[in-house]
This record gives sequence, structure tokens and C-alpha cells, in this order.
Amino acid sequence: MSNNSSNNGSISEQLKALETQISQIEKQKKIEEEYIASANKIFDKNIAAFQDYFPEIAAKFAVHDPSEKFELFATDSGQINIVDYDTGVPMYGDNPLKQSIEQVKATLDKPIIGKVDHSALSSIDNETGFKHITLMQDIGKVYDKAICNLPENNQVSKKMPSMIIFGIGLGYFLDELINQVTASYISIMEPNEDYFFASLFTFDWSSFLKKVDSDGSFLYISVGISEQEMYESLYERANQIGAFSVSTSLFYQHYPSKMMSDLLSEFKDNFHQFFMGWGFFDDALLSIAHTVQNVKKPISVINTANELSNTKLNFPVFIVANGPSLDKDIEVIRALQGEALLISCNSATTALLKENIIPDFHVALERTKATEDFLTTFIPEETRKKINLLVLNVMYPNVLDLFGWCGVGLKGNESGTSLFHYAEFMKNNSITTTLGFSNPLVGNTALSFFGSMNFKNIYFFGVDNGYKDPEHHHSKNSYYYSNEGKTIHSPLQMGNKLAVEGNFGGTVITDHFMHTGKVQMERFIASKEGTGIDVFNCSDGTKVEGTHPLKATDIILPKSTVSKDAIINFVKNEIFQPINNGSDIESYLDFDAFKSLCETLSEILSTPIKDRGEALEQILKSLRYLFSFKQHPKYTHLYLLMEGESLYVSSVLLSLLYNFGDDHEIIPLYMEARDLWVKFIEEAPEEYESRWDVLSDYSFDYSKPSV
Repeated sequence: MSNNSSNNGSISEQLKALETQISQIEKQKKIEEEYIASANKIFDKNIAAFQDYFPEIAAKFAVHDPSEKFELFATDSGQINIVDYDTGVPMYGDNPLKQSIEQVKATLDKPIIGKVDHSALSSIDNETGFKHITLMQDIGKVYDKAICNLPENNQVSKKMPSMIIFGIGLGYFLDELINQVTASYISIMEPNEDYFFASLFTFDWSSFLKKVDSDGSFLYISVGISEQEMYESLYERANQIGAFSVSTSLFYQHYPSKMMSDLLSEFKDNFHQFFMGWGFFDDALLSIAHTVQNVKKPISVINTANELSNTKLNFPVFIVANGPSLDKDIEVIRALQGEALLISCNSATTALLKENIIPDFHVALERTKATEDFLTTFIPEETRKKINLLVLNVMYPNVLDLFGWCGVGLKGNESGTSLFHYAEFMKNNSITTTLGFSNPLVGNTALSFFGSMNFKNIYFFGVDNGYKDPEHHHSKNSYYYSNEGKTIHSPLQMGNKLAVEGNFGGTVITDHFMHTGKVQMERFIASKEGTGIDVFNCSDGTKVEGTHPLKATDIILPKSTVSKDAIINFVKNEIFQPINNGSDIESYLDFDAFKSLCETLSEILSTPIKDRGEALEQILKSLRYLFSFKQHPKYTHLYLLMEGESLYVSSVLLSLLYNFGDDHEIIPLYMEARDLWVKFIEEAPEEYESRWDVLSDYSFDYSKPSV
């Protein structure tokens, strides 16, 4: 009897469980049917919106075919979830929308903000007497006041300069985020095309795009590209429209992902790269003055627009820089010097000459008179006449006459180059191409020259971009050291120290300046992909992506049927071409247009502001006005006169504005710093008119030890 009762109870429970399961299935089916009907409408609406704002995205995802892993499903709350490709489990819990809103709140409570510290500005030296340095010192003193008198600001303001979003998942958080924060520049990065495709069914992109548009924000979306491509795309955009587009960025990572975490880490670790290498007003004036003088000389210029295809380009090229690892490779260089072009990067020449090795080409980069002082002090005239020189058009003019032969490359993004280009085009209806990625280090210049010539086999020696031993920062044979191996000229450290991966393993110490040089090398090599160029890194310094690590003792050079002298003559007479089109360059200086530009900048920056948001708009309005001159060939040199200075100052102003105090208490200090900038702008036209033809006067007495 009891057994039958127990069995009946068990069957009853099973029936109830089955009824519940059937009910849940029916409920799930109903939810999914309702979702399918609404999701398709959302998708169509979103595709139509993207056709208006991002037609390439609309065209691609209107016909996107997701992978077999793609799995959307309805939760009990009636919302849609997706199975994460990396983990195989749902990306969200039962209520994705609520979860996403809570994530926004948690992120804004403890935000990750990309900041730049400018606390060292007030104490920088001004050996050159540059007005740029004086301005930076004065603004730096205001920055120091903020440090002393205001609390550090770690909160997200209602209006931010930039927001960089790593991963969007199904997009549930986006509405809440832009309702809380209005960013002038928004970058969205989603490496998984299927996730973005799914968001077109779950999130109202149409309303989001209209909201971003009505806020006056600039939106950039990158979908389905690699981690490195995402970083490079943002870097290139910062170069094109200005680093202010990523300044003081709120970083937002939506879903856990190793790739997203690595990308976020790369942005934080390398944020300094966006704020280096801009040049400044005095530098731009020298660019014009030196270029005007140099193009009047009977110079030979490299034109990389020519199709350079010749078996001579297989001849090995040794690029020798002055890193500490050069010392261990001197004997290899000595043994192989007759079988390769020997290219020496400035101070490396002193190390080679001490070993009685005369380079074929000497490369110099620094544009001030100090370069002439260095060369005349450390390289005897009779030796210089045996060496060929490679420089950029902004070089101090006397330097071009110091060697037996001189070849010139045009440096991109320079006021002098743009002025020359306009005069050249007006006369010849064509322009000479520039050398890309040619700074900030002399090694960058050498690689840009010979890589642009399409030499196929390039070897690095002493291209360390750093050092392993702080006491051994350059070749011991170079002018930095006495005959006893003691440091007599200290190297200049620019930026904080960094520890990076070594070419042959281990860790190499570098700084932001040298690290930028390493990254520029990587960018140049990447730009030559598919051209057949191989770069072998024999240096025991930083790892350079795109190069092949190779111990110098393992080098095996194929026998060439062409002599080195023939290769040198080929470079000088076929790759470089005589040019002399600078006779009328001065007629395009345009002092009146520059005065008008500066007057308008001053007006924009002098308008009254009440809070942080208005100050941000004031800075961005001035920069956008300046950048409007960038695309007009007649005025590009005027834009470049102010570009670097504007980026430097605006970077400090934005940091001052957002690093300290609240939206109102920072304003008096912001206005004090801003007024220093306005005064500089108002004086700039007179400076331009009186100094456009004044050459560098910055000399350096290399006979005196610097330590």
C-alpha cells in the first residue's frame, strides 16, 4: 500500500515537472518568436542608419555570414544573450541590460583615464633660448600651482575630450554610457565581427548614432581588425586630426577578453607615443629658414616616387648606430666593410673612425648649428671629404657643405617642406616625395633613406634604442667616452624609463624618446611589407618587430658581381637627382594670411568660459579652426608653423583642466595658462616675419665635458 502511494507521488511530481518544463519551453518559444519579429525590425533600422553614417559598415554587415559558433538565445527576462566564443559560456547573466547599466556605474565610479603628467615642465632647461621652451616653463608653473592647491581629479566629467571603448558585445551599455558622459571623440573597437553583427539585432544603433551626431561628437568604429591594427588606426588618426582626439581618454572595456585586455594595456603603456614628436614654433621657423637656404644650393634630392628596381639593390647595407652593443660587433663590421654599404648614424662615425673604419655615408638629423659644431670638432676635414652625407632638408645649411657629397631627403610634416612643395608645384606642376618615418632618431633617418631606395638586405648594428647597462649607454669608442672609458658627455634622457623585450632576449632599458624611435622603425618596416625588403637586427638592444634577429658572427653575405664603388655611384647618380627649384620660394611665405590665422585663434581662445565643459569646447574649437588650414596647399606651411605648438600647449591645457579640481575650481588656473598661450599667439606673426630667414644659432662646445 505504502509502495503504491510512494509511486503515485513520484509519478505526480514527474508530471508536474514535465508540465513546468513544457510551460518553460512554450514561454521560451514565445519569447524567441517575439524577439525574432522585433530583432529583424531593429536590424533593418540599424542598417539604414549605418548607410547614412557609415556606409561601408552597412554594406558589409547587411550580408554578413556569422561563424558556426554564433549562438543567440533568449533569457528568462526576455532579453537576448550570446555565447562567448572564448569561454563557451553566456556573455551575460539573466538580465543583460541591467547588468550592463550596473557595469557603467561601476566603471564611472572607478574610471581608467589616460593621463599625461606635465609636472616637469617648469624645470626644463632652455639652452637654445627657444620661445617655445619659455612658454612651456610658464605654463608649467601654472600646472605646479594646480598640483599644490587643488586635489587630484579622478572622476569622469560630464564632458570628456575622448572615450575609447574596447568591445561592445551586444551593445546594451552604450546608451547608458553616452547619457552619462559626452565625449568629443568616441572610438569603438570590436575585434569580433559576429558580436558586432549580433548587436545590430539587439541594440538601437540608429538612435545611438543620432544622439552622438546631435551631441557634436566624432565617432570612429573599428570592427574585425587585429589588436595591432586597432592601435595603429588610432595612432594614425591622432596624427591626422591631432592628438587632442585621444587626450585625457576614458578607457572602457565591456567584456572580459585577453585580446581586449592586452589592447587596453598597450594603450595605457604606450599612451606617451601620442604626445611626442610634434615639433614646435621655433623648430618650424628653422624648418623654413633652413629649407629656403638649402634648396638654393645645387643639391641632389631623393625622389622615392621613382620605380627603383635594380639588381644593385640586393647589395647589403649596414646601418651602424652608436648603441653600446656596437662595440662587440666592430670586428665583424671591419671584416665585411668591403662587401656592404656602411651607413653611419651621426656619433657612430666617431666610434668607427677610432677603429680606422671610414663609413661610406654619414647620416645626420638634428637641425641646429650644434650638428656643424659636432662634425667639425670630431671628424677632420680631410676625412669628411672621403665620406658622403645624407641629411633632411631642414638641416643647418652649413652642414651640407662639410662632406665630399651630400644627398637630401624631404622630411614630411614640416613647414619648410610644405612651402617648398607649393613653390615646386606652382613651377613644375609636380612635387618631390617625402621620406616617411625619418625621426626621431638618426637610425630612423638612415632606415628611411635606404629602405625608401628599396635596398633589399639591411643589417642593424648598434641600433639598440636603449641599453642594458646604465653605465654603458653608447659605444665606448664614441665621443661620449674618454680613452679610459669614462663618460665625458652624458646622453640626454627624454621621458620616463621603460623596460622592454630585448632583440636576443632579456630586458633592455629605454626611454619614451628612444622607444618612439623603435616604434617608428617598426612602422616603416610594416609599410614596406610585400616589397621584398629584409631587415636583420644584429644589435643587442630592443626587439624591433619586423626584423630578423641575427648574431653578427652568423652573417653570411653572398658574393656580389658589382663593386661597392659602383653601388655608391648608383645611389649618388641614379637614385638622387640634382634639383634647384628654390629661387622663388620666398614669394609664398604669406605673412598676411598667418596674421589673420593668429588673430582668429586669439579671438576663439579669448571668449569667456564658466566651467570645464566650456573650456574643453574652446580648446577644441581653436584646434579645429587651425586644422582647417591643413588641407589647403597654399597655407599648409602656415598650419605647420602653429601645429606642433598648438598640440603641445593644448595637451598641457587639457591635462591641467582634467587632472585637478572640479568642473569650476580649476577654471581660474586654466584661464591663467590659456592667457599665456593667447599672448604667444598674438606675438607669433611678428616672430614669423622677423625670423623666417634666421638660421639656428644654437651651438655646443663639445670640447668641454658635460659631466
